Amino acid sequence: MNDKNVSGVDRFLELIAVILLGVTTVGTAWCGFQAARWSGENGDLTRIASERHVEGARLFGLATQRVTYDSMVVAKYAEASQERNTALLKFYRQSVVRPDFLPVLDRWEAGVKAGNSAVGVFEDKQYIAGQFADYDKTVAAAEQATRDSQQAGQVADAYVGTTILLAVSLFFAGVTSSFRYRSARMLLLMAATGSLAVAAARLADLPIR
Repeated sequence: MNDKNVSGVDRFLELIAVILLGVTTVGTAWCGFQAARWSGENGDLTRIASERHVEGARLFGLATQRVTYDSMVVAKYAEASQERNTALLKFYRQSVVRPDFLPVLDRWEAGVKAGNSAVGVFEDKQYIAGQFADYDKTVAAAEQATRDSQQAGQVADAYVGTTILLAVSLFFAGVTSSFRYRSARMLLLMAATGSLAVAAARLADLPIR
């Protein structure tokens, strides 16, 4: 009778070990898959952020060139305006001034006629913001991609850490059959169950890709 009880307990411990082995094996494979997916996401977002930073540098250069060109045009336009050379002013407006810059020039002329000569063309915040709008938008997108990339990397690292916990659980559950003493097997199964529980708690908080 006692031998039968012992045999039944041992079979129960073996069953628990098999269940733990199955769960941890599946969990390890799942975490490895998710870690690879999030690592790939991290790489893609890093590449996107780099491309957007390069594009931002290009747009900054273009915006700077436009502002430089407009500043030279304004200098010539102001000189012609001071000389009251209406023909030259008309030529500048029709052939030299950028169409997008005409509203700014009109506001500046209106301000000068109103006696507000202290307000320069390039003190127009709306104009400056408009020239660098694409640059600002691209840089913001690049920074967002960088933050997303860092987050994806952190998630990938978390999955790797969880994989290690599951591997520990898998090891403890796998070596139980190597021990003859029931108390040793029970301690190993408890350690495997504890590692699995910690891994499961971590998985519950991790996003899925």
